[in-house]
Amino acid sequence: MIRALRRGETVGLLPDQVPPEGQGEWAPFFGQRAYTMTLAARLAQQTGAVVLLIYGERLPRGEGYVVRLQKMPELLPEDASAQAESAAVINRAMEHLIRQCPHQYLWGYHRYKMPRAGAAE
Repeated sequence: MIRALRRGETVGLLPDQVPPEGQGEWAPFFGQRAYTMTLAARLAQQTGAVVLLIYGERLPRGEGYVVRLQKMPELLPEDASAQAESAAVINRAMEHLIRQCPHQYLWGYHRYKMPRAGAAE
């Protein structure tokens, strides 16, 4: 992914997926601590890639989708060692998107589960 970004290519991530232990940080997500991936922020910090928020809004009666593209509501920390704050920024960005179309977010996904090989700090 780093090579692709450095070549100016696009990489897509689903930042609300629970990462394996050691690849995330505990950060607030809708008022609860959730183990959150740090990959998206680290890729942007290491490559200078522009981070965009994208989602497909389902149209009624199966008429397709409207693809929504937005800038991040706030900047990621420049300091790559600020991983906890970076995870919190990513979660706030996800909250921002979800609030725009909450009925289309997959709420059944267990966002607050423990990482595969560990427990909360």
